[in-house]
Amino acid sequence: MSRLKLYTNVSLAACLALTPGLIGLSAAPVSAESPAKPKMVTEKKQKKVRVVVELVGEPAIVKAEQKGKKFNELSKSEQDGAQRLVKSEQAKAKSAIKDEGVSATPIEEFTTVYNGFSTFLSPADIRTVEALPEVASVHIVNEYDRPEVKPDMVTSNDMVQSQQTWGDYGYTGEGTIVAVIDSGIDATHRDFKLSEQDKAELSKSEVDTVVQTFGLPGAYINDKVPYAYNYFDENSDIRDDSPGASMHGMHVSGTVAANGDETTGGLKGVAPEAQVLGMKVFSNDPNYASTYGDIYIKAIDDAIKLGADVINMSLGSTAGFVDAESPEQQAVQRAVDNGIFMSISAGNSAYFGSGFDLPHASNPDTGVVGAPSVSPASTSVASLENDQIQLDAFTLGAGDDAKKIGWKKQDGPAFKQGEFEIVSVGDGQPANYEGKDVKGKLVFAVRDGGYFYSNIQKTAEANGAAGVIVRGAVGHGDYVSMALDNPSLPMASLSIKDGNDLKERLDAATSLSVHFKGDRISVANRSAGALSAFTSWGVTPNLDFKPELSAPGGQIFSTLNDDQYGLMSGTSMAAPHVAGGAALVLQRVDQEFNLSGKQRVTMAKNLLLNTSKSITDIGPYNLQLKQSLPYSPRRGGAGLMQLHAAVSSPAVAYEKDSKEAKVALKELDRSKATFKIVVENLSTKPVSYNVASSLQTDLAVENADGVVQNAMEAQALQEAILTINGKKTNKVNLKAKQKIELTIKLDVSKAKVLDPQTLEGLVAANSVFTNGYFVDGFIRLTDSTSQEGNPALVVPFVGFEGDWGQAPIFDETIYVDGSFYDVAGLVDQTGNYLGLNLDESIDADAVAFSPDADGSKDVVAPVFSLLRNAKDIKFRIVNENGDVVRTLRLDEELRKNFFDGGSDNPYYYSADYAWDGNINGQPAPAGKYFYEIEAGIDYAKKQAQALRIPVKVDYTDPAFNSRWNEDQLTVQATDDFSGIYSIEYFLNGNSMGKQGGQAATFALEAPLSDTDEVSVRVTDQAGNSQTRIIPTTNDANKPGVFVDAPLALTPYNTSVIPINGSVDDQSAIQSFTVDNIDVPLTWNAETKRYVFNTTRTYTDGVHKVRFVAEDAAGNVTNFQRVIFVDATPATLSIGKLPKKITKKQKTVSFDVTVKDNFDDLKLFLNGDLLHSQALKEPYEMRASSKTVSVTVPVSSGQNSFTIEAVDLAGNVTKKIVTLTKP
Repeated sequence: MSRLKLYTNVSLAACLALTPGLIGLSAAPVSAESPAKPKMVTEKKQKKVRVVVELVGEPAIVKAEQKGKKFNELSKSEQDGAQRLVKSEQAKAKSAIKDEGVSATPIEEFTTVYNGFSTFLSPADIRTVEALPEVASVHIVNEYDRPEVKPDMVTSNDMVQSQQTWGDYGYTGEGTIVAVIDSGIDATHRDFKLSEQDKAELSKSEVDTVVQTFGLPGAYINDKVPYAYNYFDENSDIRDDSPGASMHGMHVSGTVAANGDETTGGLKGVAPEAQVLGMKVFSNDPNYASTYGDIYIKAIDDAIKLGADVINMSLGSTAGFVDAESPEQQAVQRAVDNGIFMSISAGNSAYFGSGFDLPHASNPDTGVVGAPSVSPASTSVASLENDQIQLDAFTLGAGDDAKKIGWKKQDGPAFKQGEFEIVSVGDGQPANYEGKDVKGKLVFAVRDGGYFYSNIQKTAEANGAAGVIVRGAVGHGDYVSMALDNPSLPMASLSIKDGNDLKERLDAATSLSVHFKGDRISVANRSAGALSAFTSWGVTPNLDFKPELSAPGGQIFSTLNDDQYGLMSGTSMAAPHVAGGAALVLQRVDQEFNLSGKQRVTMAKNLLLNTSKSITDIGPYNLQLKQSLPYSPRRGGAGLMQLHAAVSSPAVAYEKDSKEAKVALKELDRSKATFKIVVENLSTKPVSYNVASSLQTDLAVENADGVVQNAMEAQALQEAILTINGKKTNKVNLKAKQKIELTIKLDVSKAKVLDPQTLEGLVAANSVFTNGYFVDGFIRLTDSTSQEGNPALVVPFVGFEGDWGQAPIFDETIYVDGSFYDVAGLVDQTGNYLGLNLDESIDADAVAFSPDADGSKDVVAPVFSLLRNAKDIKFRIVNENGDVVRTLRLDEELRKNFFDGGSDNPYYYSADYAWDGNINGQPAPAGKYFYEIEAGIDYAKKQAQALRIPVKVDYTDPAFNSRWNEDQLTVQATDDFSGIYSIEYFLNGNSMGKQGGQAATFALEAPLSDTDEVSVRVTDQAGNSQTRIIPTTNDANKPGVFVDAPLALTPYNTSVIPINGSVDDQSAIQSFTVDNIDVPLTWNAETKRYVFNTTRTYTDGVHKVRFVAEDAAGNVTNFQRVIFVDATPATLSIGKLPKKITKKQKTVSFDVTVKDNFDDLKLFLNGDLLHSQALKEPYEMRASSKTVSVTVPVSSGQNSFTIEAVDLAGNVTKKIVTLTKP
């Protein structure tokens, strides 16, 4: 349970956002901290939230789609008319909202790509607004993190064939417009210019017209950046230049379209002649590290009005849902429908559990691709490592031994030029500084354990070092971006190899110096050719195909503010390669095919996907097995973008129904699938292709603990069958402009994979992947005429073999085996796990709490981990019979706990999910319950799953007795329900020790004095406890309890019964109860006894009054006294009396009926006993009824007879019968 110890004390009162973190725009710095302990979030029910109000009318862009044009291609009158209609609808809706008494001041207003506006509303106001007929829906706005990574092509252009495309086809981006929605831009950078200003697609006059017509907030900047605006701060400060700024947007913009002179150190982007719209959506407030979805919807809205051809969005939230109703995803879809290519980064969170452990093979849902790149209309971009890395360099040593070493700058001041002595300080801990003078010198630290980078920094600062050089942890890779704490001294990271070399030289030398001269160095990237470790895997939660395309994103050299350059890594760096590439390919599309709207984008996208280059999976297992398989399309999409191939290919291939160059098969149908690929010759010449395929899946390996894991590498799916028009391979010949169909049939019913234990031999795939597995593949078309012929075409496909709804949504709890994160369970209000013994071992039968407001285990809340994205989540309490007795909360969407190296918590934990122990407003009866969380996945017709955690409600204190054995105190405790948690021994109020289990022995450290007080507290697992003083000598005698009242077997004719007497004992009396009610005792010094005098109220009946006395030694006297309470008199009724008595009558007869609640009765006539019945055993309250026939003498005149009934307790009921005789 080593992991569990990280989480054994979590504060319920602490508050922080617990939904999995939003992905950074670049690969994040390596965290300096271990995974956070669970902290609870609380919700202010009426706090206003930022929302987008979507109206029922269509946005203005729909008019352009209907005419097959981009919005900016409509006539001015058509644009104005469409906008006026939308604004009229918005005015009507705002008026209706105001009439409802709701204040909804607009933040952003959208008219082109979306019809609506953003504002702040309370939860109650959301319901009011959503009910209006003018409103289609109200969406809570997503929040997106600001990029945090600091600069890490020499050229990544070679990798994507940019220069070859410029040279052979003249496609440079000229006449295209790319909107970069990001953190800002420095439009004055020397590389931001057009070669020929008069060929700009957007001139100043055109921008001014659009700004004036639509009231755009920004303005013309220059010919390269014809428009820019700070949409977050709502001002014209478009640079990302706040303290600690990442300059992320500037880096992205340079990759898209920088146009520098490479002979003088400048840089060219992928589309150097494209114009860039600088749509800044992050604040320059350094303490405001995020933006909102409505802000970037507004930026998209304006980019469309300005005629953007491509929009780049290097932002998103990890493990996103595909949501057609999401405002952001609607905006993406409508932009594409209007002919705008949307390049969006896939995310930098690798796969589920990355940085924690490899996923279990039983959990196939490992994808974490981010939103909005999960939008069906987007082009989701994965990251490939650059071939070269451009770095600053220092010189180590001098003369023949001199060596240049590349280094990566971190946060903080820059290194000054000059020579510095360098001192080795081990892993950077304080002990390694002892006896070393480092003032004014550089220190070198090697992180090989848990001493975090920020600790290394702080320790160096405290010792007066002039700077720090770090070889990072091996697992963090070369040139790690360190998570630091506002450093005051310069810091640098090295590659692992250079760091090891430097360590060896320092170990061997008495002194060593390094020289900083302002040099730069280009070094080979050790990860060249590999997909970046951070790039987010697909597929989406509903089995859609994302990501779709790869581009260089690891160690990318690009522009920064003030004519500077630097390295960054992330899918944020890959997406602008594709954005620039799309600009080039759109030049071909517009020139050759005369397409508009979605067809324009689809053609460009298909060309890019079709012609991408296969990327070989060079994971460690694949290298070991000498396999040569491509990376899974779920990780790298179709492959690496190849622009020259895209603009030269004479043909495209795409799936018949979707018309896209990818296939999402979703669930296979009984292990089989059929789909059709259309191959279309775009040219006027015949083409011929050989058609082949490949099939693969994930590689499973068994770890040392016997757990089968997904190695997140590829392996061949063997003995599966794929045919192309009925054959294993095929050949197609197409005439000019001809289309043909290929029918692909797939059968994996007999598929086999490598044995995960040995990675040798084959076993059935479904025996390894017990909850199903992915079937990945590629249909490849290669020119059949020559190897140097037309570019090859590829169509990737992904399917799932099995039931997508079968894999678990919830991670197992700590109470059972098989958990991934080992953190799910139930905790109390202080964050301590329930069911945890004092020694931190786990007892699943001891999960219990006592909701009695005593401050100990009064509340229970779940800590739970999601292995998959969950929809429609219900938090409920279920009784032992399976009945739902309370619903605590309903949620709609929660994302999987993906971890991402600790940047995301491996759990959810919220005050909103806590149970206070009440049912229907009353304390729940003691007993067994389940805390149940039910959820479904984002896939149609899949049954919901439930996590049920047993929990006991226990109000009963534990019992115990104790005994002295010379200098040892032995305590024996019992608890029949939740079990004993601890036994604690106190001396004079101070704890002297605590032990778990039912028995404990405490040894005295010194003899006790007469004034010492010993006490013991026993606590059960539910938080109930009993504390009492223990006599310092053994007392084996039970207390004497002498009851004066009530008297045994005595009837009482009142419900208030006196209870009095005395208690005698050798030891102090710990407790005295009557019928389990505490009764106070008063010491009588004269009799030397405790006396008690109270009353208890009883109903009529036979009662067993129980007396229990316990002394400090744990001796107990327990007995009961039976009494009868009969406060209700009997009833008498007289039968029919004669209306008239004759003179001759001597007697009169009539009936007398007596009834009582007891069967002890006496009936008297004028004092004479007429009837008697006694109380029978067994003693109980038995109702009785008796009718007696009475004959009485009568004489002339008035005759009176007294009839009396006397019950058990002496209650008398009397009636007088009067008879008159003439």
